[in-house]
Parts: sequence; structure tokens; C-alpha cells
Amino acid sequence: MADIQERLEELLARPRATAADAERAARAASALASYLRARDNAEELIRAAALPSPFETLCEVGSLAGLTLHDAAERVLTQAGVPLHVRELGKRIKEGGWVHPRSSDPRPDQILYQLAARLPRHPDRFVRVAPNTFALTAWRREAKRGARPQLGLFRSERSPATESLEDEATPASDDPWRSS
Repeated sequence: MADIQERLEELLARPRATAADAERAARAASALASYLRARDNAEELIRAAALPSPFETLCEVGSLAGLTLHDAAERVLTQAGVPLHVRELGKRIKEGGWVHPRSSDPRPDQILYQLAARLPRHPDRFVRVAPNTFALTAWRREAKRGARPQLGLFRSERSPATESLEDEATPASDDPWRSS
């Protein structure tokens, strides 16, 4: 292969006395450029094949490839642990390796529309908590099972806190500086 490069360089080094010599040199220069580009591309492909691709790395670490969109959304929300807006949810789903089954390169906003339309169709799994922001329905069930916080301040009519507030209260007077 290096022989081809050397021969093309020899053609370029020859003196150009006629128009045919100049045209031959131009074709040799073009061929040499194509040859060098092809060699560089081949070397790049060989290097890339030796390293695992980012997609292969994601496949090893719980990839979302092959899942339905709502299954991928459920897995991402479970991992996040908090409700997510469809923009963030879509971004994380695509980073996880999910690909649209009928489109190799969908528009970036297309996944947002699909999430906003599809997740409400699964009320057993997803709940809308704000505009285009979704949480898992399981979180709501877990929150209901947990103890609700009790506020002792206004729990009953007579508590130590309210008694001390009543002691400090002063009756309204008819002072001229008061507006009411």
C-alpha cells in the first residue's frame, strides 16, 4: 500500500513540460488526496472498533434499548426518584439508549410530544403532577401509607402554644394612631 503512495508522489515530483504532464500531475494529486483520506478513514474505523462504543457501554449498564417508551419512562423515573418534566425525561431516555422503533433519527421534540401524549394513557403507572411533569403512581400509594406529619400548633383549641399567644394578646384600644 505504501508503494501506491510512493508512486503517486513520484508522479508529482516529475517536471511538467507539457499540458499533458500538468494534467497527469493534477490527477495524481487528486488520487493521492483520495488515497490519504481513505487510509485515515480506515485507521479511524479500526481504532473505533477496538473501543466499546457509548451505545455498547449503555447496553451493559441497564440500557433502555428495546423497551417501549412508557417502560423506559418508568425506569428513568424510578432511577431519578423525583417527578420529571418531559424535556428532562426525554433527554434521560435518549441518553439511556432508547431508540424509536420506527424512526432511526427522530426529531428531538418528537419524544416530548410522545411522552406528553402516552404517559397519561397509563394512569396505573404515571400521574401528572404539573404541566407536562410526571411522577410514578406508586409514589402516591407509598406516601399515603406513610405517617402524615402532625402540627401541634393548631391541633386543638387549647394547646400550650395557643395559650401563650392568648396571654400576650392585648385588647384593641381606641388610640388615634390606629387605622382600624
